[in-house]
Amino acid sequence: MTIKDAPLISIVVPVYSEAANIKNFVNEVETIIKNNFEIIFVCDPSDDETEEILMKFSIKNPNKFKTLVMSRRFGQHKCIMAGLRHTNGKSVVVMDVDGQDPVDIIPDMITKWNEGFDVVYGKRLKREKISFINKITSKIGMYMVSKLSYLEIPTNVGEFRLMDQKVVNEINKFSDFNPFLRGMVSYVGFKQTNINFVRPKRNEGETKYSRFFGSITFGLNALTTFSNKLLNMSIILGIFISLLSIIIGFFYLYFKLNGLVDFPIGNPTIVISILFIGGVQLFFMGILGIYIGQISDQVKNRPQYIIDKYYGDVDKANL
Repeated sequence: MTIKDAPLISIVVPVYSEAANIKNFVNEVETIIKNNFEIIFVCDPSDDETEEILMKFSIKNPNKFKTLVMSRRFGQHKCIMAGLRHTNGKSVVVMDVDGQDPVDIIPDMITKWNEGFDVVYGKRLKREKISFINKITSKIGMYMVSKLSYLEIPTNVGEFRLMDQKVVNEINKFSDFNPFLRGMVSYVGFKQTNINFVRPKRNEGETKYSRFFGSITFGLNALTTFSNKLLNMSIILGIFISLLSIIIGFFYLYFKLNGLVDFPIGNPTIVISILFIGGVQLFFMGILGIYIGQISDQVKNRPQYIIDKYYGDVDKANL
């Protein structure tokens, strides 16, 4: 089956201040995917002409270009969730508009989908023009997420992926206030594979993603959403420190009783031990606070996002 003969493909694109990249992205999709597609742009309120450009596309061809505009900035993952709930295609592609998720590998994803795979995600072999700090924090963060989660979440993978409609239907059942798409896709299962690619640099403009704190916030959200291992680690480390203190106490007692060492008053090791234990306690109190914050956000039952405007032929019943 060729792209031309494939069923309708829905492409969900979260957008924030990307006016310089939208037209090139649409041209690429029209060139490569041809006519059997719909694009659902989900736009956080932007400080450039992003909304105006998307509105023009949606008015000109409302069946192909659909736009949801959020009431405020909700972030990438909540925008993706909103877009997934307004798709009509037999398969759904999630990707960015800036050129770093190349449109030209979508045909390869569709080929894998036709072979029977329900999820085909893009796996980065290399990323061009990325800062050293961002590269390290991202790599370490996703390695920890993968190792500490009770799910097998692939590394070197972003949100760029193709999903069968049945996978999207299952993901749409999630009501997580702080959604984490990669974890959700791993959680629902089904038959998954990957397509390798070299992630190119952005076409235009600068990334809106925080190079350092964004990775930390994202990693903590991922860890606390799909893993309790950090809490388990606090118990294990607490037991280890307690045993270590007992062993050190016996050594102190042995050396003191046998006159081997005359410990001075205000032994520096006491200060070091107090600082160490205090730091560990504060660290795990912070971890516990994050979990409690996640629970608090969830039980308040607030809406995951709020859509302010609709452009194009959008089914507003799919909330």
